[in-house]
Amino acid sequence: MKKQRWFLLLAAVLTALLLCGCSQYDDKYDDEDFLTDGANHYATTLWASHIQSDGAYALQAGRYSGVRTLRSFTVQEDGTLCEVTSTLTVTEGEAKLLVVNTEDKTLAVQWPLDSQEPVSVTLPAGQYELRIAGRSAGFKGTVSLILNGQVSAWDDVLKEMQASAEQALTGGWEEIFRGSIDSLREAFENEQKAA
Repeated sequence: MKKQRWFLLLAAVLTALLLCGCSQYDDKYDDEDFLTDGANHYATTLWASHIQSDGAYALQAGRYSGVRTLRSFTVQEDGTLCEVTSTLTVTEGEAKLLVVNTEDKTLAVQWPLDSQEPVSVTLPAGQYELRIAGRSAGFKGTVSLILNGQVSAWDDVLKEMQASAEQALTGGWEEIFRGSIDSLREAFENEQKAA
């Protein structure tokens, strides 16, 4: 009986912490410096995403606060038409999509998730991010990015992220392994000298 009470108490405390933690960024929802600083600052109780067969990026969040980059992209020439199509709908709270110029850290455009109309903006050459911001938001749907009439494939972005992560992991583990081997070798040599 005591185990059940402790389990229920623990579950209640964890649930309260998760729900409280997800609202820690709610006051930053309209803070342009926060939204454009290039870092991901968010808390969520559920985040699920995958690439659909049509190339759209499907995502769902149970409760989400903060700002997160969905993808980075480069505009090669001035006057590039950027179109974002979204079927994302808000189930609670507030959420919006943003296109951020990462070089000068400004918002190129922002719009609420529930607007089912595609958003188009003409962009100068540069580096950009498609980001999502939320205030205790729940949402689900898909997002597509089109540059000058060409659908920008999400799987290329995921492959690049995976390659970068693998490179960082591999490099990091090799250094740790090398350092451990060197430490063991040095300890072994010291033991042999002492004997």
